[in-house]
Amino acid sequence: MLKRFVMLLCLLALLQAFAVAQKLGPTHRTWELDLFLGSSSLGERTFSTQVVATATQTSRQTGLRYAVGTEWGARFLENLGQHWGGAVEYSFTNQPLTFKNLSDQIPSLHLGHSVHRFAYDVLYFPMSCSKRLRPYVYAGPGVTLFAIHKDSRSFAQTLGIKLSDPWKVTFNWGGGVKYLLKDHLAANLQVSDAVSGIPRYGLPRSALVLGGLTAPGFSPRGRMNNWRIGAGVVFQWDEW
Repeated sequence: MLKRFVMLLCLLALLQAFAVAQKLGPTHRTWELDLFLGSSSLGERTFSTQVVATATQTSRQTGLRYAVGTEWGARFLENLGQHWGGAVEYSFTNQPLTFKNLSDQIPSLHLGHSVHRFAYDVLYFPMSCSKRLRPYVYAGPGVTLFAIHKDSRSFAQTLGIKLSDPWKVTFNWGGGVKYLLKDHLAANLQVSDAVSGIPRYGLPRSALVLGGLTAPGFSPRGRMNNWRIGAGVVFQWDEW
C-alpha cells in the first residue's frame, strides 16, 4: 500500500512538472525584430508616349525595365493578443533600371537606382502565440522612394536629361510563415507585393522634336507590382 502511495505521489509530481514545463515552454513573445534578406522584382513595361512638333511621328513606344534586385530590411512588430499584430517596416533594394527608346539619339539609358520602402502593416495569425509554427497574412499602406544614383543622374544630365527621385504611395499585402526555433528566436519566410503607380522620374509626359532632334518624354500609365520573397531571423522579447 505504501509503495503504491509513493508511486502515485511520484506520478503526480511528474504530471505537475510536465504542466509547468508546458506553461513555461517556448512561445512567441510580444515584441519582435525581424531582419530579412530577399529578392525584389519590378519587371518591365512599355508605353505609348506622345511626340509633338512633328508631322511625321505622333507617338513612340518607350519602355522601362527594372533588374531583379537584392533586398534587405527590418520589421518591428508588436503582437496584439493571440491573433493580431501591427508592424512598421523599412527595406532597401539596389535595383538598376533601364529606359528604352526615349529618343532616336538615346535608344537605351542604363541607370544606377535604389528603392526605399516604408510601410505599416496589420497582420493576422490563425495560430496562437503558443504554437511553434504560425502562418500569417498581412496588408497595409506605405510609401516608396525611387532614387537615381548620383553618378547616373550626372551622366543623364550630360545627355540633356534632368531626372528626379519620385515618391509613390503603395499598398502592401502578402503572407508567410514564422517558426519558433527556441525561446526568443524564430525564423521567417515571406512572399509579398507592393502595388504602386509607375514613376516618371521627372521626365516630360510628351517628347518634343526640335531641329530634327527629339527631347525625351515618358508617359507611364497604370500600376506596377513589386513582387518580393525573403527570409529572416526574428528576435523576440516581452519587456523593454
